[in-house]
Amino acid sequence: MKKIILIRPKIGFGLGGAETHAATLATKFLEYGYEVGLVATEINFPKNILTNLSFYPVKLKARGSVLKYWLFLKKAKKTLKSLNYDYLISPFRFPEADILILCDPLQRFWIEQKYKSPIFRKLNFFRPRYRFLLNIEKKSIESAKKIVVLFEMGKELVSKYYTQAYYKTFICHRGIDFKRFNPKLKDFKKTLRDKFGFSQKDYLILFVGYDPKRKGLPLLLKLINELPTHVKLLIAGIEGKSTKRIIYLGKIKQIENFYALSDLVVLPTLYDPGAMVTLEALASGTPVITSIYDGTKEFIKEGINGYITDLEKEDLRNKILKAIETTFDPYICYETIKHLTWDNYVKCLINLLS
Repeated sequence: MKKIILIRPKIGFGLGGAETHAATLATKFLEYGYEVGLVATEINFPKNILTNLSFYPVKLKARGSVLKYWLFLKKAKKTLKSLNYDYLISPFRFPEADILILCDPLQRFWIEQKYKSPIFRKLNFFRPRYRFLLNIEKKSIESAKKIVVLFEMGKELVSKYYTQAYYKTFICHRGIDFKRFNPKLKDFKKTLRDKFGFSQKDYLILFVGYDPKRKGLPLLLKLINELPTHVKLLIAGIEGKSTKRIIYLGKIKQIENFYALSDLVVLPTLYDPGAMVTLEALASGTPVITSIYDGTKEFIKEGINGYITDLEKEDLRNKILKAIETTFDPYICYETIKHLTWDNYVKCLINLLS
């Protein structure tokens, strides 16, 4: 039996998007007959899955994200030397992986997106924090035997910033949990609106994100009052002060309920390697407006399952107005991404291992 080691500071369901991604990989590799070990500081799995996994804890006592990152790299590397395994798969920037999965934002690109001023951009390239992150990113990409990106945009960015690694970069589209997210949820739209106290007459726009600035919430907030009065904005993931038209939901465990009761999901993200929000919404039959900097934009068919915005305020407003006037079929939204299964994703990874 071949043994796979997955490495990331946290791996588990409910710990975050990338952490859940890694946890699902662990579960799927078990199903495909691999022995699976986890090198992490924290894991979270159901007991029936946990008993089949090997956990090699990395204990950290440090403050500051960079120091924690550096210590994790150092201690994890020491742990790996004591283990026997066949493949190292890292959904995290970790050097010398057999497969490096770029599911986190590419730092080289994110700095350019975050700092539009050329002067501030150059200054940040010299900050110790970014110098460290950029150095680890470069080492991880250059030393990996193979690199996996989740969407076409990821491969384009590797080509632009790490040209020498393009030849070993492959696309494996990540999967969606269709048992949880599916167009049948729309059958409960009216019931769910009644349950959560929303009017049937309102046009509900949903924003989902734990990092509101990167995900583009400020832009959406700027234009909400320029939209028709029956339009309301629901914000899931963060706390805030609600008004008649802007409702903060906080952290939501069953986000599928809010995909179901919403008319439109809007994610004007400054950069996302591949927003799961986009895919989960489409799977649930809800149209999406996302940005040109979201990896999942390749699945948006304008006027069919949503629109793509260039993040100019007027463009985003016009796209929302178009969506309000368009009737979207929930099952057509689902059809555009129904091939994105976890089995297809894991089979793609296994083919690269072989």
